[in-house]
Amino acid sequence: MQKKTRTLIVVGLAAALGGAAIVGVSHANHRGGYDGRHGPGLGFLDKGSLAATALEVFDSVDADGNGTLSQAEIDQVRNDRHAAHDADRDGNLELEEFAGLWHETTRPFTVRVFQMLDTDGDAVITRAEFDRPLAGIVARLDRDGDGGLSLRDRRHHRHHEDRWDDD
Repeated sequence: MQKKTRTLIVVGLAAALGGAAIVGVSHANHRGGYDGRHGPGLGFLDKGSLAATALEVFDSVDADGNGTLSQAEIDQVRNDRHAAHDADRDGNLELEEFAGLWHETTRPFTVRVFQMLDTDGDAVITRAEFDRPLAGIVARLDRDGDGGLSLRDRRHHRHHEDRWDDD
């Protein structure tokens, strides 16, 4: 199975297992990044690292290790996770029970983002490391020059992209 196909399957699977944040993070990352090298956006989200985490999730669901997810494997993981977090065994997940499931599901991505923010690798995110991705974001993304960010800035950017694409 191609790596791109596996990654797409993993993203879909993660959303089905309660990891919709994965999709949001991935989507934001595809819009460009800013880490001092790549322009505006959320550059602290490294596409390669998130893809690696997605592949780890894929591999953890692929119980027989054949590189293919069967419906039975997906159902088993879904059922096991639901049962593990249904503390009162009523077959439903209340908010606190779901919060535990959500935390478990998104933990690998939380760790990856933490590692990406921790640029010096000392296992501590300093205030400077925390601030870096959004420092000066208005100046970088304010395309209409009004001193703030709005949907007009996005439309203004698209208009210019479309104009150049027609040439």
